[in-house]
Amino acid sequence: MQKKIKILKAAEAVLTEHGFYAFSMQSLAKQAEVSIGTIYRYFENKDALMNELQKLIRTESADQLFTGWDDNLPDKKKYDLVWQNAFNFVINNPKRMTLMEMLHYVPNMDHAEVTVFENETFKRLINFYQQGIDSKRFLNWQLFALMPISIETALNLAKQVIRGRVPPDQFQLNLVRDASWQAIQNPHFNQQD
Repeated sequence: MQKKIKILKAAEAVLTEHGFYAFSMQSLAKQAEVSIGTIYRYFENKDALMNELQKLIRTESADQLFTGWDDNLPDKKKYDLVWQNAFNFVINNPKRMTLMEMLHYVPNMDHAEVTVFENETFKRLINFYQQGIDSKRFLNWQLFALMPISIETALNLAKQVIRGRVPPDQFQLNLVRDASWQAIQNPHFNQQD
């Protein structure tokens, strides 16, 4: 299993450096310091390798996103934690974030399989949003419509910090985080039974 992970990490390095269309099994073998035959022992083809790489990256990203998560935390604290973790993930891994976006558009990617995998990997976050919708605390929007105005603000703000357009001032970050939290709140929540 270690060799498989080594190959996937090498694939990530090659893709990050050269992009998908310049990626070859030869460049991967060189980066991983293995033979091409060894790669094919673990991966049937390039598409299978890309699917596995996507899963590895999403699993490691979820681990970082949920660092410090406790089901017993109040909702706002869970939100603050995940929002800050998402921001930090992009700041600390800008190339990985770019690679995740690139992998989404790789030809022959099994998007149905990736969606099922993502839904399982990020289940805690999906459940968090769904519970907020079900309890009427959050706006009664489609689940994946709430995310762009909430947690994804952390990803986009981090990109602006990386580009030097926004200073990494924690006070400002907290303002954006709190505004994104407010944006998903149901304004009629307190008036309901």
